[in-house]
Amino acid sequence: MRVVFSAHAYSPSIGGAERYTQGLAEGLAALGHEVHVVVPDVDDPEAFYERGHGAVGTAEEIVGAVRVHRLGYAGLGYRRFGGLLGRERVLRSSIQGFNRRLGDRLAELAPDVVVTLPHLFPNVEEVLRLRPSAAWKLVYAPMLHEDDPHWSIDRVSRGMMGADGVIALTEHERERLLDSYGARRDTTAIVTPGVDPGEGKPYLDRDPIVLFVGRRTASKRLDVLYEAMQMVWDRFPDVVLQLAGSRPGVGPDPAIWIAADPRVSIVDAPTESVKDQLLGMARVVVSPSLTESFGITTLEAWAHGTPVVVADSPVNRSVVRHGADGLVAAGESVHDLASAINRVLEDSPFAETMGRAAQLRAETEFTWDRSVQTLAQLLKDVS
Repeated sequence: MRVVFSAHAYSPSIGGAERYTQGLAEGLAALGHEVHVVVPDVDDPEAFYERGHGAVGTAEEIVGAVRVHRLGYAGLGYRRFGGLLGRERVLRSSIQGFNRRLGDRLAELAPDVVVTLPHLFPNVEEVLRLRPSAAWKLVYAPMLHEDDPHWSIDRVSRGMMGADGVIALTEHERERLLDSYGARRDTTAIVTPGVDPGEGKPYLDRDPIVLFVGRRTASKRLDVLYEAMQMVWDRFPDVVLQLAGSRPGVGPDPAIWIAADPRVSIVDAPTESVKDQLLGMARVVVSPSLTESFGITTLEAWAHGTPVVVADSPVNRSVVRHGADGLVAAGESVHDLASAINRVLEDSPFAETMGRAAQLRAETEFTWDRSVQTLAQLLKDVS
C-alpha cells in the first residue's frame, strides 16, 4: 500500500505530533508499505503563523526507510520582504504556495491512503478540501486541543465528514469524537503514541531533580510550575528545577526570567540521547500543560521508570492512573501541583513503585509495534 502522511512538520523539527508521525510512518515502512511524508521545508510548524523561522533544506530525502518530501514554503517574501509586505499578506502567500505544491505532489504520488494531522493546520485543511475529488482514501488525526481558545468543534466536525477513517489518541478522545464531532464508531480507531524502551538509574540513586521536557511556549505553563516550585523549595531547598527543551521559534521565551534563579537549570534543545539521560536521572517529570492531545513526555518518562505529575485535564486523566503510575494535580491550582511534587519527593518508596508500574505500562501498552498494527488495520479497512 502506498501511504502518504501530510504533516505540518517532521524530523528534525521536534514535538509530540512530529514524533508521533515519525513513529507511525517508520513502523508502516517496516511492515513493507511504501511510505511518504509531505511537509513544508521549515524547521518549526509555527511558521504557518509567524515569520522568522529557518529552512530545513533538503528537498527530498530518505529518513528511516520513509521518503520525506520537503515542499517550498518560505520564499523571498517570507524571508526578506515580510516587513515591507506585511505579516498577514506574506503568510497568506506562503500558505497558498505550499498548498498548491502539496496538491501537485499528492497527484504525482497517487497514494492509496493519505493520513493527515494535526488539528486544522493549513496542510490538513488543504487535504480535506482535495478529498471529494481525489481517488485516494483519507484518514484524519485531529489531535484534539479543546482547551485552546481558538479551537472550533464545527470546523473539525466538517473536516471529519470527508474522512474515510479517524484516529484518536486516547479513549477519551475517541468518545469525544463520537459524541460531539460526528465520527463513526466503525471507522474511528485508537492509535496511541508509542515509546522506545529506556533505562534509568535505580530510583533511590537519582538526583534531586524536578524535570520539565518540552518546547518553552506559554501553553506549557512554566510560570505555574515555577510558582509551584516556590512551595517545593520551602521543604526541599536542594531540589533543582530542570527545564529541557527548545525555545520558541519566534517571540519571548518564558524561561528567560526563570533562568536567573540559581535553583533552575536550562538545557536548551537537548538531543534525544541527552533527553534520555535527563529522564533517567530525574525524580519526577512534571507536565503542567492543560492543552495536550496526549502528552508524549509522559510516555518518555515512563519508559525510564520515572513517575510523572500532570495537570488535571480529561486527556491526562485518561492516560495517567492517579496514585498508580503518576499523580494528577488539579489543573488550575498551584498549591495542588506543589503538593503532588512534594509527595513524590518525600516518599521515595511510593515514587519508585509508581515508576515501576509506569515502566511496565510503557513496555506493554504503549509500544510502536502495537500502535502501527492498529493503524495498519485501519488503513486496510478504509481502502
